[in-house]
Amino acid sequence: MPLTFVKMYKNFKLTIKLGFAGVLLLVASCSSKHLSVQQTQPQHFIINDNAVDSQIVKTIQPYKQSLDGKMHEVIGTTPVAFTKKTPESTLGNFFAEAVFDRVKHLPNIDTVNTFAMFNNGGLRTSVPQGDIMVGSMYELMPFENKLVVIKLNAERLTKLLNFMAEKDGAPVAGIRFIIADKKATNVTINGKPFDANTTYYVATSDYLAGGGDKFFSADENNSMVKTDLLLRDILIDYCKNLSKQNKPVTANTDGRIQYAK
Repeated sequence: MPLTFVKMYKNFKLTIKLGFAGVLLLVASCSSKHLSVQQTQPQHFIINDNAVDSQIVKTIQPYKQSLDGKMHEVIGTTPVAFTKKTPESTLGNFFAEAVFDRVKHLPNIDTVNTFAMFNNGGLRTSVPQGDIMVGSMYELMPFENKLVVIKLNAERLTKLLNFMAEKDGAPVAGIRFIIADKKATNVTINGKPFDANTTYYVATSDYLAGGGDKFFSADENNSMVKTDLLLRDILIDYCKNLSKQNKPVTANTDGRIQYAK
């Protein structure tokens, strides 16, 4: 769904509150270049908060009804709330696992040596316990970010892992490591120890791949596989698939990233 619909939905209540008086003020401000300035006495106006311009409602209502139906569609249920924290969290693990599950079904991907990694800043809100709606996924991932897979040699991967360690972790799936002195240690990928002679692949967002939050640099673009899959749509499909199997959407912290003791 276009993000403009979401913006329209969020602004709908404000528009209704402003009513016709708000529209008149907007028109007046837009036409200010045709007005002359005159000295006048202060005047007080009372705007009825309950006033509603029927034409505004008539215009927006079809969009609101359509959007309400889509945003309130229940796509799954979770027995626990998904929240964000470091070095790992239920929210980050849910997000990364959902995307990593989709990566496993991509053609020509060496899933044995692939893991998923994202940034905590990209997760915009928590997911409450109970029913999960489409709107919840729009709030969690309001951006139009797409899935990409980047090929990395062991040296470049080591730099990435240490960067994640410096940031006190990140949402990941398919990889585990311990943070010791701001460095990633005891790294395993899909259950196998990190091998300096192996080429690895990281599934992430096009935003990060393009240099966002400085996880990657421009030279990685030459070894990047792009997809047309929106991360938000991947989350929605993941929840729907579990619901079809009568399974709850779950996420636990399992020590995939932890601080050295």
